Amino acid sequence: MKNVVLYVVMVTGLTALFVWLKGRNAERDPASSAMVVSPEGAAARPIVLVDVRTLDEYRTGHKEGALNIPADEVEQLAPRLLPDKNAVIMLYCRTGKRADKALEALRKMGYSHVENLHRFEM
Repeated sequence: MKNVVLYVVMVTGLTALFVWLKGRNAERDPASSAMVVSPEGAAARPIVLVDVRTLDEYRTGHKEGALNIPADEVEQLAPRLLPDKNAVIMLYCRTGKRADKALEALRKMGYSHVENLHRFEM
């Protein structure tokens, strides 16, 4: 009987810990994958969704309207495919790591409104 009580207390404690930690993470990183754009800002800056996965990954499925610029080809393709350096550019990939790499490359190239959507579910 003591083992059952101990088990119930442990499961309840772990569940409470996970819920608490999840809430803390949400508070630290509020809506990092979303951007609020005012009507004036939307007219001034177009929003471009960019999938930085490989072409093969892009072909298996992507968000509607997303451009495919693989992370390894950003420096070569961005000047032609993203001519407006004032546009709001939203990057995504499977885990967010390649989007981080692309974000840094774009910022070095002078793009100032670049965001990483991190893991963007299909």
